[in-house]
Amino acid sequence: MVYDSQEAQHVGYACAALSVVILLSRLIISRWRREPLDWSLFLVVLSMVVIIGRIITNNFYLKFGTANDVLHHAQSTDHSDTNRLKTGSILVLLARVLLTAALWLQICLLLLFYSRITAGITWADRLTKISWAAVVLTFIAIVLATFLECRPIDLYWQVDPDPGYCVRAYVQLLIQGVANIVIDLLLLSIAYPLICLRKRSVSEYVSLYSLFALGTFCIVITIIRLVLIFTENSSQTTRSLWASVQMFVSTFVANAPTIYGSLRVVRRKKCSGQQSAPGHAGGELGRPSRPERDSWLKMDEEIALTPTELEARGVLTAPLPPIASYDNIGPVSRTRSLSPIPYAR
Repeated sequence: MVYDSQEAQHVGYACAALSVVILLSRLIISRWRREPLDWSLFLVVLSMVVIIGRIITNNFYLKFGTANDVLHHAQSTDHSDTNRLKTGSILVLLARVLLTAALWLQICLLLLFYSRITAGITWADRLTKISWAAVVLTFIAIVLATFLECRPIDLYWQVDPDPGYCVRAYVQLLIQGVANIVIDLLLLSIAYPLICLRKRSVSEYVSLYSLFALGTFCIVITIIRLVLIFTENSSQTTRSLWASVQMFVSTFVANAPTIYGSLRVVRRKKCSGQQSAPGHAGGELGRPSRPERDSWLKMDEEIALTPTELEARGVLTAPLPPIASYDNIGPVSRTRSLSPIPYAR
């Protein structure tokens, strides 16, 4: 089924609006809690700008049409105005870059979240560095593929003679989709040590497995998008519609844990009659301290302790496997006593 331009526009508007609402909610909650300024705040603002820019671009190229749709879906595009086709085809290239930027910004937000809750775990730290490198390299590769798949570039808006398969941008699509899936798997691998760390309560396990479910859902949406686009011969309306859906899903997956965690902290403090500690309103960009940023999980202080400290407390009763080894990340609070919990293999 080939979607028409109005369907793609309506879905695009809805997904963009929902994505901006999610990001704006995170921003408002963050400032309400007076959390310190950090890179996640910058990425949230940039994400909103990119998403708004993409939906504006989509609006125009869906109206103007593209050379690819004239060649392979002539019934859905008026090809009488070559100038409009050229403009639409150029805007498609810009929209693909903006989509990649929006998706990769959400990956960066999720990577910052995982990095924070797994800080001090050696294996997770290594995977985090690999993931950051993959984010940068794959983004560059996708942008290059966007503009270089058709050479010379004017083949993107050429109708006669037929420029060939390059206008369908399958290479760009595959690089983007496969890279997205691989990075999502890396993110899930970073969170895996949390399950092996120790025995947890039912609510903690629900929170943990919810993270895995959200990450898996993101991968499923990416696969569905790839399959449908190939099935419809890279129809631009199909690409636009499912790109909007994937952007919304990625935005939800990347921000839901932080929003939920912030609301949970506020509710817990409200119930206990405590006031939220103010952050550093004019602080520098950087990594916030752990007490300032309770998130999806209420992480126990065992995560921040070295194996020696854990064994001395009786928490660690078996050798740590390589995936759950620790680094000494400095002194931590000793305000709460811990009952000995055997390490879960």
